[in-house]
Amino acid sequence: MKHFLLGSLSGLVVGGIYGLVKTPRSGKENQDYLKDYIDETNRHVQDVTDKVNDLKHSISTLTNEAKFVQNEFMTDIQSTVSEFQYEAEPRMRRIQNKTEKIQAEVEKTADTLSQSSH
Repeated sequence: MKHFLLGSLSGLVVGGIYGLVKTPRSGKENQDYLKDYIDETNRHVQDVTDKVNDLKHSISTLTNEAKFVQNEFMTDIQSTVSEFQYEAEPRMRRIQNKTEKIQAEVEKTADTLSQSSH
């Protein structure tokens, strides 16, 4: 960005000087023209500077808002996961108990079948 501003400013100055040298105006007219040209150039430079500062401020604001949203989002996600784990724990215990009962019944049935086949 610095190089762009420096290049733009240099172009404005060189263009202004070239215009002054090649014009058929009097010295007073050239002085007035140069003064107006410098004032206009200063306004343009100030405008670009203001816009760059506005952009920096906007980026800073956006970064801060993103951090806030990220922190809030992470807190919500952690809360939701904890709540899910709390609610799922009894169900998981019941599933585990039923699985153990089924496993015991399968083993018992397998033992009964193996004994009756002998």
